[in-house]
Amino acid sequence: MKDEKTSRQERRRRRLRNQIFAYLILILMIVMVITAGFFGVKGIVNYVNDYNEKVNRVIGEAESSAAAEQDSEPYIEEMPGSSMEAIEGYTPPVDDDPLDTLIESLLSSMTMEEMIAGLFVVTPESITGVGTAVQAGEGTKTAVTENPVGGLVYAPKNFNTPEQFTEMLANTRSFAKYPIFTIVSAECGSTDYGLETTAKASELTDSDSVRQVYGTIASNLASYGIDMNLAPVAEIVSEEGDSSLQGRTFGSDAAVAAPLVNAAVQAMQETEVSAVLQKFPGAGAGSKTLEELKNSEFVIYDMAIQGGVDCIMVSHIQVNGVTGDDTPSSLSSVMVNDVLRNTLGFQGVVMTDYLDDSAITDNYSSAEAAVAAIQAGADILLAPEDYQEAYEGVLQAVTDGTITQERIHDSVYRIYRIKYKNVIESL
Repeated sequence: MKDEKTSRQERRRRRLRNQIFAYLILILMIVMVITAGFFGVKGIVNYVNDYNEKVNRVIGEAESSAAAEQDSEPYIEEMPGSSMEAIEGYTPPVDDDPLDTLIESLLSSMTMEEMIAGLFVVTPESITGVGTAVQAGEGTKTAVTENPVGGLVYAPKNFNTPEQFTEMLANTRSFAKYPIFTIVSAECGSTDYGLETTAKASELTDSDSVRQVYGTIASNLASYGIDMNLAPVAEIVSEEGDSSLQGRTFGSDAAVAAPLVNAAVQAMQETEVSAVLQKFPGAGAGSKTLEELKNSEFVIYDMAIQGGVDCIMVSHIQVNGVTGDDTPSSLSSVMVNDVLRNTLGFQGVVMTDYLDDSAITDNYSSAEAAVAAIQAGADILLAPEDYQEAYEGVLQAVTDGTITQERIHDSVYRIYRIKYKNVIESL
């Protein structure tokens, strides 16, 4: 009995220690973000006050709890199955992993509505209603408060000058209740967002050159406050292949392209800009079998996955040679869960291709597409045609049990592992 009591007290102390540690890490994160200049003064004050109050409350509860335990009645053994560990589908956080502790602490304070909103990445125009967003003021503050989306994806039209873009992103971050991704698509060879001209992917033939080019791109993007880039292109294409990919890929040979794609990923993520591979399973995958893909396109994805790529975008291409039907890959559980997750072993964030594409909108409503993507295993739903309809569709699916709360939690957890990993690694 004494050993059981000691063990039980030790578990309580460990959980309490982890909870306090998580809040302390959140405060450290805020200090780091202040240093980087991402938050406005008002946002800083609000965030610091909020988390200081949380830390003081937790410490106070800890002291009260400890005193109460010392003066309590004799130990009563817990009933079997009464702990959180006994709940089906529940996996307790690993005590020695501060990132797990931090994320679980955050998620415990989020509502299901906030979690669902956090699965969406949208354009700033789609929630603010403006024609072209080039600044973030009260309209943006209202938009991100009412729609706590997981990220915003910006286009070249949103960029006027480095100073304007940096200020807009910093203000937007200060308005958000939770950390958000700020995203662009900047491949090598592009001069968008004030980037200097570089060689195109098709002109780069060695890993060192790729690493240098993408390292420079990522450094420039990070200086604005961008933390995710929809690049590099991980597909292969011949000279007679998809014209939209010409010059953007590292050639037509998967074995040659794989280390170059991986070099681009490493260069960006070392600069704390998450890479997003475009686009699984590949433009030429439609007529291939699973075995054929394993020996071609999947060589590239396998190397990048082993290298720790943060995110993979899944296209809308139909691969009936693998799925047996005409379901777009982005909405196919065979392609996402069975192939990408289980066969290739990818445990990072899965992002859909743009859901406002005609390949989706011609056959699915915004709500239908969003629900189908989550059921297929996607974590981030990129730019639905109608965000509000898509959000409400997912919320209804969770309410009626079509999608479980655990399924939403899993995706949000994966997303926050990417959002917070750089903070933990730098401590």
